[in-house]
Amino acid sequence: MKHFFLLAALAVPSIGVSAEQSLCTDTNDECVAVGQWQISLAVGGGVLTNPVVGGDNIPLLVVPYVSYYNERFFLENTTIGYTFSDAPSFDLSAILELNGEQKYFNSLHAGNIIGVESASFNDSEVLDPTSSDSQDFKDILPDIRNPNALKKLPSTDDISERDWAIDGGLLGNWYIGNAHNISAQWLYDVSGVYKGQHIKVSYKYRFQPSEQWPAKVMLSMGAHWQSDELIDYYYGIDKEDDVSRAYYYRGQQGISTFIGLALNYRLNPDWQLKFSTKRTFLANEIQNSPLITEKYQDYLFIGGQYDF
Repeated sequence: MKHFFLLAALAVPSIGVSAEQSLCTDTNDECVAVGQWQISLAVGGGVLTNPVVGGDNIPLLVVPYVSYYNERFFLENTTIGYTFSDAPSFDLSAILELNGEQKYFNSLHAGNIIGVESASFNDSEVLDPTSSDSQDFKDILPDIRNPNALKKLPSTDDISERDWAIDGGLLGNWYIGNAHNISAQWLYDVSGVYKGQHIKVSYKYRFQPSEQWPAKVMLSMGAHWQSDELIDYYYGIDKEDDVSRAYYYRGQQGISTFIGLALNYRLNPDWQLKFSTKRTFLANEIQNSPLITEKYQDYLFIGGQYDF
């Protein structure tokens, strides 16, 4: 779990600090002071589920938030950016950030032995039962002498390493009053790891249920398009992986969707209670990979946050 703090920062949504919040007033406690570091630490219990075969769910116990803003430059956790167009209802920034897909492929995760549910075949491959690959081919066929025998799917222990990637691109935000925000970002792999791109569009609605109740609620939803190259690099299987050719899978572009809910309850100037949850419905092109056993990925965190 050497990437625990980094993964936590990538995974946890927040109502507070955000690069998207440029509509600030003196009475808005969601604003960030220009030229000052903002550091918070959330402590509690949470989990980020892992849909990859052999990958453990990621526990979230201590979650740091770090941000800094000046008139143009900003840093927010693992994202840095420069805002070159800033209007009351719209802003446009150039950003660099870590791609989050690699967090599911930590080499410390143990493989699991499970029943075959979705193996993908290459129609051009027909194996000779007498060839050296015939034993591998048997691994995905039912054993008529032992039909209840468990078969092993490819897991994180069997495939080549999936590397961290750095993405660069554009982030645009449209603000409708103080409650509604539509954001769109286009990012490209500037590190040359997967050599692809992705686009995310989201809508967020923030509101305070009652003026007498010191709580803020955020509802979110959106869609995430990922290119052939991205899905194939992280979820495809080929000759670089130590698995049977019968499991080979070539990833194609796909769209995942997500919905989320976050609640912050302010206890005093330093402490607030936090509840956040998010469900991502994985694209069919990701679900079809032999590495994936779930149709969705969940995030949940409950705890307290201290603002330094």
